[in-house]
Amino acid sequence: MKISHQIATSDVTTPLLPSAKGPLGENLSVVQELGYDGVELSVRNPAELDFGEIEKEVTSRGLAVSIIHGASMGFQDGVRLCHPDEAIRREALKRHRDALDMAKHFGCPGMVLGSSRGKLLEDERREESKGWMYDGVRAVADYAAENGMKMYFEPLHRYNANFCINTEESLAFFKEFKHEGLALMLDTFHMNVDEPSFAGPIFAGRDYLGHMHIAENNRLYPGAGHVPFGEVIGALKAIDYKGFLSVQVVSVPDMRTAAQKAIQHLRSFV
Repeated sequence: MKISHQIATSDVTTPLLPSAKGPLGENLSVVQELGYDGVELSVRNPAELDFGEIEKEVTSRGLAVSIIHGASMGFQDGVRLCHPDEAIRREALKRHRDALDMAKHFGCPGMVLGSSRGKLLEDERREESKGWMYDGVRAVADYAAENGMKMYFEPLHRYNANFCINTEESLAFFKEFKHEGLALMLDTFHMNVDEPSFAGPIFAGRDYLGHMHIAENNRLYPGAGHVPFGEVIGALKAIDYKGFLSVQVVSVPDMRTAAQKAIQHLRSFV
């Protein structure tokens, strides 16, 4: 089972993103030295990035790009697919399409749609906001499918989202949506809050599951909390999971230490 580490591009500075941040090349060198198979690139505004230069930085270190991630679109710039401002919705759609273009450039299977989808409104416009959510998700999934990729939809726990907070709700949404561009991504940090178990959602979502975010219940590196990674990886092996385990953790006590402890813990199971 391949392991990647999420690293943000150098323009991402928001403290809300639990990812390795700072000089991209330095962080890539760390994951290379520690024996990671790849990197998950977390981006803010892909149109402002030099894909060719980033590709040199990644491939020169023998790393693959596992997937493109876009949470900092919302965390840093407030750009989300479901938003009352139509101009922001348009900008969000553009950035998500640009992220898929980036994924295509790097030959990875698509992009993660997590918090950048936004939240439903909690007032009398809730049904209207549901339309914004559905329209945005459909438009991104359409673009992914048109380009032979997937949009990896991430259930987010109740404190981060109010739409599809667990696997059961997400799979119901998938069945309602019936879209070839949709796939499932699970995150052990979110699973710890709103899933009844860790193995159960993996088995339930096996037909859609294509990417995994790996973190402890406290967003620290694996082994620094109580997530049963033996159970998680055992379930993934049982369904013949072919995707990456992608470490998305806060850099505590520092990026190198966290990345080293994460891969050591995961390698003991894989």
